[in-house]
Amino acid sequence: MIKIEKQDEFCVRGRVLMKVLRNLNIIIRPVNDRCNLNCKYCITKDRYSRDTMLRETLKIETFQKLINDIKDLHLQNVRFTWHGGEPLLMPNSFYKNVFALQSGLNGIEYTTTLQTNGTLMDEERLLFFKENGVAVGFSLDGCKYSHNSYRFPNQAQFEAVLDNIRLAKKLGVRFSIIMVAHEKNVRDVAELCDFIDELDPPNGFTINPLFLGEGKMAGLSLKQEEFSKFLFALYDNRKGRQVFPGSYIYAAEKGLNKAVPKLCFFSGRCANFVSMNGSGDMFSTCYENSSYYLGNINTTSLSELLKVHLVRHETKIDPQFKNKSIYREMGSDPSLVYFQGKGCTKRLLNGMDPYFRSYIELIEYVKKQSEKTKS
Repeated sequence: MIKIEKQDEFCVRGRVLMKVLRNLNIIIRPVNDRCNLNCKYCITKDRYSRDTMLRETLKIETFQKLINDIKDLHLQNVRFTWHGGEPLLMPNSFYKNVFALQSGLNGIEYTTTLQTNGTLMDEERLLFFKENGVAVGFSLDGCKYSHNSYRFPNQAQFEAVLDNIRLAKKLGVRFSIIMVAHEKNVRDVAELCDFIDELDPPNGFTINPLFLGEGKMAGLSLKQEEFSKFLFALYDNRKGRQVFPGSYIYAAEKGLNKAVPKLCFFSGRCANFVSMNGSGDMFSTCYENSSYYLGNINTTSLSELLKVHLVRHETKIDPQFKNKSIYREMGSDPSLVYFQGKGCTKRLLNGMDPYFRSYIELIEYVKKQSEKTKS
């Protein structure tokens, strides 16, 4: 936890930058955007062609090059997140080689997370990931099939994923629930919290508002006002529950308690993240975007790619937010100095994260409710 005595914006931003230079989050898409599902809201339908989705999968030699380059850097911590598409389309034999290479990172702390739709999970794989210390993130949009109708084609598939989540709990696997908030699931908040409590994910649950830009699926996006109400209801339903209700609530409370929020777009730690596809192409954001292409790990050192990455953030990514931050938009209140985030680059539209106002409203709401409790 980062704490400072001097409540100064420059000081906090400097500390956040130092955290970026010591810690790295690498989002790896070994199968690019290939998936065994056909989710209605999947953004890859608008963003990629079928040819793009059928590119080569990640070679273990490419991952070995990445590991060798990491060893040459003075990093304290590396977090590997295996993402998709559906990363379980890669066989266990591939991940066995991955984990063997990771074990050679002597002197560097590292964690591994795999995000999956859960349909290809089974007991063998759960035990395999548990044995190798992998945290699993299950994508699930609520407690009813109606909440998940954008995701699963039928009730049976929804039930099968629930069975796999309950099996993960029984086997002692560290897992979380990752939920896309949309108009079908944001109104049953108490029921949702009861459901999450029943599943009891050891690593909690994360929420992402459904945002589909200006493409043909834009009508499915969650309105900003709806997302704010949903976040307020999550906060109000947090009391007496064993599972903390969502990453946004945790980020708001952490910042108000004078510590750097974990959510990158609350704290301004977006430069912590880079991503890599199956070809070894690396990007200066947590997702693939040709505008933020850095180079290829097979032909360029990670050290050089990260230098380009930091310059890219300074000269191309940050300026898009037009010098806005949560802290500044809230009047530069010294008690809010840890909220240096500008919003999410992935959701950037006309220089603004469409849910930026929701972040501010949530912080105001949590602060107000906390003050009521103290008085």
